[in-house]
Amino acid sequence: MKILRIVSELDFGGVEQVLAISVPYLVQTKGIEVQVVVLGKGGRISEGLIQDGFSVIVLNQATRIPNIKLVFQLKNLIKNEKPDVVHCQGSEANFHGLWAASMAGVKIKIGEEIGLPNHHSFWKYVFKWIYQKADRVIAISEAVKNYIIELGEVESEKVEVIYNPVDLARIEKVENLSRRILGEQREIPRELGEGFRFAPTEKVGKQNDGNNDSDIEKSFLFITTCRLVPIKNLERLIEAFAKLRQCVSEKHIELWIVGEGPLKESLVQQVNQLEIQASIKFLGFQENVFQFLEQADIFVLPSLREGSSVSLAEAMSYGLPSIVTEIGGAREILGDIHSGLLVDPFSTDAIFSAMLSMCKLSEDEIKEMGKKAIVASQRFSIETYAEELLEVYKG
Repeated sequence: MKILRIVSELDFGGVEQVLAISVPYLVQTKGIEVQVVVLGKGGRISEGLIQDGFSVIVLNQATRIPNIKLVFQLKNLIKNEKPDVVHCQGSEANFHGLWAASMAGVKIKIGEEIGLPNHHSFWKYVFKWIYQKADRVIAISEAVKNYIIELGEVESEKVEVIYNPVDLARIEKVENLSRRILGEQREIPRELGEGFRFAPTEKVGKQNDGNNDSDIEKSFLFITTCRLVPIKNLERLIEAFAKLRQCVSEKHIELWIVGEGPLKESLVQQVNQLEIQASIKFLGFQENVFQFLEQADIFVLPSLREGSSVSLAEAMSYGLPSIVTEIGGAREILGDIHSGLLVDPFSTDAIFSAMLSMCKLSEDEIKEMGKKAIVASQRFSIETYAEELLEVYKG
């Protein structure tokens, strides 16, 4: 079976990470031939796949809908490659790829809705027309499925829910459990340098002076990993954190923001205006987020809209309790076994209250929530994802 997977870009983000995990697994484990087509720009993920010997075609075209020239370029490419399945992910890829695949006469055409689309009436009709060309439509959560059905863009019987996978093998669970759940001393990521994680008088665990052991309280660290864009609601998170610092004096608290995006400058300015720059760290894009998750106590996802979240699933798999937006599919990822708190993302007070509640939990209570998070994260293994995907590919 030959699969052609079409995406808009392939640098960093949820869709990109799914491809980075799933393409090697499908090729090496299932013997499936997979070719990736990037409509716009490539980047870290595309370069990595190419270096590892996987087939990636980067078109470097404008992806804004509609690009009729791109549709016909894709049609010719598809005819030349002769795939059994064309699988498109995201709005731009769905629009151009499904139309082109239909014209090229591909047997099985798969669209994938990766979020909660903000479509007004005209675009509802456009995507209803596009999805009519698909044999199946994948939704990355029940919330996304229900949303596109309510919009009238696709019939319910055509939609299949498949949650995004997490590379659980990469997380090195033995090390994770020994440090986070069993409470051994954590290490500072090497590139951050000495003194980054803790204030000068603070250290995890016990300090041995040669005669007596004395307990020294550690920092309490919140972390979020995301693109720095408006939908991620980081302004309210920073406001809530500033309020938290005023209310919590018994421990040193920090917030780490891992990611890049167009809002970084304004967010840094907000932090400076609130005079909390000593407690908030902007860490930029990180190839390996797990070394940072390992340092954290609580993961925060305050997005205004969230179809699903690879970042949340990654944090859960690392044993982190979470504060999660109650809007969209993030609550499905969190599950119903009390491994986190749901908040109204439009309320700074709600985010603050959830963070304050987490600060008041005992170490044992946080560990217990972390254990539940690890159990819930097993639903998102690459093995489960691949099996469900192959069922859809069979038609």
